[in-house]
Amino acid sequence: MRNFKSIVVGICLAVSPLGLRGFSALAAPITIPTELTPGDQYRIAFVTSTICDATSSNIADYNAFVTAAANSVSELAVLGTSWTAIGSTASIDARDNTNTNFTTSTGVGIYLLNNTKLADNNADLWDGNIDVPLSIDENGQSLLTVVWTGTSKFSGQPVDDFGLGGGGDPEEGGLITVVGNSGVTSFGWAENSSLDNVTTELHSLYAISGILTVADTAIPEPGSLAVFALGLLGIGFV
Repeated sequence: MRNFKSIVVGICLAVSPLGLRGFSALAAPITIPTELTPGDQYRIAFVTSTICDATSSNIADYNAFVTAAANSVSELAVLGTSWTAIGSTASIDARDNTNTNFTTSTGVGIYLLNNTKLADNNADLWDGNIDVPLSIDENGQSLLTVVWTGTSKFSGQPVDDFGLGGGGDPEEGGLITVVGNSGVTSFGWAENSSLDNVTTELHSLYAISGILTVADTAIPEPGSLAVFALGLLGIGFV
């Protein structure tokens, strides 16, 4: 049984979800938002391009899944940060698993990998209306799809008994959990109107980084940019 489970996990990590992708030219994910300056702190969130079931009630399994997705991209791996799933099980809330609990900390701005802001802080993430859809995957590409969350649309806590790992009566359709929609900014990003069977469905997960800090060398100073531009102008004259 252990070997079979390992094979299934491997398959999950390799399969892309049947979501709607954008057809723009591939570009590297943007890991430092251009509106930030050296010393600013921020976090990154994305929806995984890989899919899995939601049979586990152990949040560590989902954290490992999103970490693997992030580390598969060199631009994210070099950040050296931790990655956690924006999801709830019966024993832990999404907001506590991701350190986005607005009742205990303000938090920092959260950005997507296409240089757009998702939320101003922890409270903004869980107020039922994020700034933009959480529809950018770890490669910086658009992905509109169903996402496992097990999480309430407002509080960041499990929905009744339907957290990741499943709830309900198996004799009445199997174990089910809450899913979100990566294509909306309303509460449906975390808690959509549908519940999916955790043993038969395969979906993406949302991921969020630890707190990152813009380094002094990450963004050229305006003076340096001006000197560089003048150098290019001089080369043009020659």
